[in-house]
Amino acid sequence: MKLLMIGNCQAMGMVKLIKAMCVDISIDYLQLLPSTYESMKSGLTDFNSFNWGDHDINTLMSECDLIFIQSGEKIFKFFQQRFPDTSHKIRFFPNIIFNAFHPDMLYITDKGKQLPSPTGCYHSSIACFGWLNDFTVEETLSLFCEDVFKALGFFDYWQVSVNYLVKQGEASNLPLDKMIESWSKRDIWMHTINHPKVFVLADVARALLGREKIPFVPNIEENLGDTLANGPCWKAYPEIASRFGFEGQYQFKNRGRITSKNVGELLFGLEDFVRASFELFATYSKEGFNCPRLVSKKYDEMSEFLKNQPLQKGMPLSITAINKLSQSDIDSSHPYKGLHDYQFWRRAIERVPLYEVDPVMKPRFKLDRESKVATAGSCFAQHISRALGKNGFNYYVSEKDTSLLSEEYNERNYGVFSARFGNIYTTSQLLQLFDRVYGNFDPIEKYWLRSDGKLVDPFRPQIEPDGFLNIAELEKSRIEHFAAVRKMFENLDVLVFTLGLTETWRHKVDGAVYPLAPGVVAGKMKPTIYEFVNFGISQVVNDMQVFINKLVRVNPQAKIILTVSPVPLIATYENRHVLVSNTYSKSVLRVAAEVIIKRNTCCDYFPSYEIITGNYTKGEYFEDDLRSIKKEGVDHVMRLFLKHYTNQQESTFDEDLINENLQVSQVFCDEDVLDRK
Repeated sequence: MKLLMIGNCQAMGMVKLIKAMCVDISIDYLQLLPSTYESMKSGLTDFNSFNWGDHDINTLMSECDLIFIQSGEKIFKFFQQRFPDTSHKIRFFPNIIFNAFHPDMLYITDKGKQLPSPTGCYHSSIACFGWLNDFTVEETLSLFCEDVFKALGFFDYWQVSVNYLVKQGEASNLPLDKMIESWSKRDIWMHTINHPKVFVLADVARALLGREKIPFVPNIEENLGDTLANGPCWKAYPEIASRFGFEGQYQFKNRGRITSKNVGELLFGLEDFVRASFELFATYSKEGFNCPRLVSKKYDEMSEFLKNQPLQKGMPLSITAINKLSQSDIDSSHPYKGLHDYQFWRRAIERVPLYEVDPVMKPRFKLDRESKVATAGSCFAQHISRALGKNGFNYYVSEKDTSLLSEEYNERNYGVFSARFGNIYTTSQLLQLFDRVYGNFDPIEKYWLRSDGKLVDPFRPQIEPDGFLNIAELEKSRIEHFAAVRKMFENLDVLVFTLGLTETWRHKVDGAVYPLAPGVVAGKMKPTIYEFVNFGISQVVNDMQVFINKLVRVNPQAKIILTVSPVPLIATYENRHVLVSNTYSKSVLRVAAEVIIKRNTCCDYFPSYEIITGNYTKGEYFEDDLRSIKKEGVDHVMRLFLKHYTNQQESTFDEDLINENLQVSQVFCDEDVLDRK
């Protein structure tokens, strides 16, 4: 059997173990460097002639029986798509990242490049905090104590680290949960946050071989060296290690094999490590640093903690150090001094990984699990309803039919929105829906005829896939629908409305606005009856304001969250390029939303549009059609919605750590710093 393993330095260690475990297997290893992946991902690479070092990748992959891909599910899927002829051979195996033993350890970048440290590329967040706040080395050393560790949440990393790794195990069909339990009884089982010890890799290798039903020799690692021990290693700090029943030590090892001659060059104590870190930091500008954790909530609160609570252990901070922490409160030489990091592009966008960008500040209200949350608007609103239901919140559906099987229930558009009104693209359409259900507007047109002779409701033309057989059937459905919409308006706690379009078609006589142009799925386009309109800001704002006024009359406690759909126009009727029309439409809707929330305290704006379309994403959240939103983009939006609008406060810190693990997973290997240009 011939195997190929593609991944980081962990994969290299796995190759060594598998070769020893399975003497009859041939196995090759390809290191996945950032430059290689970026070249492949860019689409500029000709995969028919692409060579990976000395290897013709197509030939190598075609000759192998199995191909193991590491470094994350995203890269795994990328290889499956890029090499469709061999996708059936590709298998996923996990990237072991575990930061509970080394919660102070992180990577820092400067202008997009990894910043070297005294131990390769691993840095201490506390040392960096001290340097950025102009502490001396001695003052920074005083921060390495239990009080500070507790304030920074270092003792809370265990469960989220376990959860993250268990999910990696589930994705690769390996029992990592049981392995973690076994490893934790044995030792501190990581050299660094992403360098496991040899017995960890050996267990993963055995599980991987067992999964593929490949026989192996057991316990072979006892006769092998620990390859990753030759790289950087940090001992777990004593205060951290004691929590797990082990002894810790402040010792930091640089990469390389330790001998009697070089031990002094490769091993650092805490003071030497911090001093050497400061010397390296001093060669860089503070403005260029990108260390997302240092702008997180716990580190934001650190200055206040140190000013108000004397440390029980370590050297107490001097008056000078306290004054340095307070300096930002005093220095107000210009109006931008002392503003929050989120108010600066460099700190809030340039230095923050894509999946950590968070433009949501202070929501005006929160949802609890009992809050009745209704959704309406464009297609993108459906993502919020799914996320709420999936996470145990009360997605309020007032129009149901319990007699239908689940497949038919979905096909007939039950539960897609809170009622079966289909897409509501404009504020005029929303206002007219309210007036229709309360008997204040009765449109002239009651139905449209389809090409197959079936009838459709002009205001929800795709709600019944099979259409209506006759007017009586359509009217019965409409009456039931109106009752359900009234119930929704009168009982909801929050309405999430996604603004979708400014372009629409309306009846020239009574002004009825339709979700689709006549003739698209039913009816006929007649210029004498229908007209095209493209709403401006004043029309959008006025219609929305009238709707809000009417809603609070029937439901005084109702609140509204406005969003703008990030999905571009699929077509424009204006005689101009669709890109220009899209910019106009989204601009009008975004400005209108801003006007509305400033006028109405019961309204808030959630920036789903900015999260998906912001240039910081470099288009990563769009599919190849540049319209459809990828799962990663939807997940980013929904994660922030739940984080800020629900009361799941206990998950905020966990989410920060998960995001940090995702960031670390993109670091292919510590030695990758050699690949920088």
